[in-house]
Amino acid sequence: MLQWKLKVGLIMLGLVVSAPFARAETTFDGKLTQADGLRSSDSVQFRRLLVDLESYKGKTTALQKQRLKYLQAYEMAVYEDRVDQGIVMARDIFDNTKDADLKYRAGSLVANLAAITRDFKTGLRYLDKSSELRDKVENKAVLHDGIGAAAMFYNEIGQYAIALRHADDMLGDAPSDRSKCAGGLVQIQAKYRLGQLDAPSMSDARSYIDLCTRIREPIPANFLRATLAKKISQSGDPKAAIQLLEPALAEVLATGYPRLIAEVRAVLADIMLKAGDMERAESNALAAVDVVAETRSSESLVYAYRTLYQLSEARQNAASALDHFKKYAAAEKVYLGDVKARELAYEIVRQETEQKNQQIELLERQNEVLQLEQELDKQSALKARLAMVFLMLVLAAVIYWMLQIKRHQRQLQRLAQTDMLTGVGNRHYFTQKSEKALHEAAREGEQAALVMFDLDHFKAINDTYGHGAGDWVLKQVGRICRTHCRKTDYLGRIGGEEFAVMLRGVDLAEAARIAEDCRSTLAQIDTRESGYSFVVTGSFGVTSTGQSGYDLSRLMSHADQMLYRAKHEGRNRVCVYAPDSPEPKSGRRSTPALTVVGR
Repeated sequence: MLQWKLKVGLIMLGLVVSAPFARAETTFDGKLTQADGLRSSDSVQFRRLLVDLESYKGKTTALQKQRLKYLQAYEMAVYEDRVDQGIVMARDIFDNTKDADLKYRAGSLVANLAAITRDFKTGLRYLDKSSELRDKVENKAVLHDGIGAAAMFYNEIGQYAIALRHADDMLGDAPSDRSKCAGGLVQIQAKYRLGQLDAPSMSDARSYIDLCTRIREPIPANFLRATLAKKISQSGDPKAAIQLLEPALAEVLATGYPRLIAEVRAVLADIMLKAGDMERAESNALAAVDVVAETRSSESLVYAYRTLYQLSEARQNAASALDHFKKYAAAEKVYLGDVKARELAYEIVRQETEQKNQQIELLERQNEVLQLEQELDKQSALKARLAMVFLMLVLAAVIYWMLQIKRHQRQLQRLAQTDMLTGVGNRHYFTQKSEKALHEAAREGEQAALVMFDLDHFKAINDTYGHGAGDWVLKQVGRICRTHCRKTDYLGRIGGEEFAVMLRGVDLAEAARIAEDCRSTLAQIDTRESGYSFVVTGSFGVTSTGQSGYDLSRLMSHADQMLYRAKHEGRNRVCVYAPDSPEPKSGRRSTPALTVVGR
């Protein structure tokens, strides 16, 4: 499993500097260059050359040994699955070589390997270290190698604007065809994520596909096709998207790279479902699941399970729909958690960099003060006054530094507790605060209630009007919910479009009234500000400690049952849990009892 992750992660790094070599070299430097060019395109010949080069080691210079060690670190990580040892070797080169080009390449390799092991903080730190060497790099291919590696790394951690800036830098510097192929992939993927993939950019994407195909680089070519197909489908032409992507499926399968195969399969499944081809949509979704079902985090897995869930719903197969919805929700939870971890890693390293710069600034100021002290020795008449200035400068700098650290700590705490899109609490924060509130309510004999709701047809909003419109809706929902909550209540976004509110000191009837007010307000949202006109509604489930007790998991289970019942009975309504009512005749889960509050 790790082997294909490494190949996919590093094959693009090899694109920038790799080139096929037709003739065999005889000198050590010639074989080093030949091996470097073959490392991503011909693994067998590459490894043979490393064995041959090892026999020269006693007759080589320190720099030649380090260049060989760099290739051995690459081999160890990519072809022997020993990523940790590869990182150690690359770090050793970075720390000890005096050659700026090699140091730059070693730092980029450490960053890419760290990303593969999910150690994003280390990767970001080495990207920062490598960027400081950029002006010293003489070889343009090596420079493009590092810029391309940084661009791909920032794309991987969700910093698409930074990735796009790096890709544009490389593409604007007359890169080689392979550099242009790699940079074009990053540029198009980043623009897609940022909602900037307009008609001219789509034309650029087709040019990059032609280029990558011409130089026999099927992996970036087909990642580009998948991204372009998603955009075409979202623009309302799923048939054209299928015509672009499906003919390349055989080429995709021939690459043997599961990440590419899974993405293409998942995208085809989603597009074919939109086109009404349910059988082929199901076939591709199942194939995508087979490829990546065991991976820790995969957006393709989320797409595939969502397609299977929607297919089961369309076929009115409740049992299958429930099973696939659970898998879809679980995969999405893992993926979103992984995205959050990458964002947090970026924020931590960014704060570290700011603190480092502040410390440098403080040292510079202290140095200025020391120079003032030396001047005081020459001008004794001013000594007392300058000493006071010195103390005030140091004190002000220390206070400023401490305030900055405190501010950064608060920012990190808020980042860990808050859903950054809607401004409400995230699932972890909501669960933690709700459990504490229930414990206190139980101890004081006070009632509490739980409201859970899910936006109706939210996927249709994303698919029809784009993720920008979907994000706008989520922000409005967060704002509206906050207006209906007191300071003692806890509001959280616990899923993609699912929210929950813990109401302290509120009985079931009052909670139902609050839920109904919230439902009514959601239905009145004026969506024209988003640039489109559509209706926003939500399905609500309500229960209280009087019906479900003070255990949060039981409260959430009963409220979730009511939420699903609201969905089942037509959406845009509030359902209230009532244990003494008759059980429903159908549903995806056992529902003890309920009362429906009017629409």
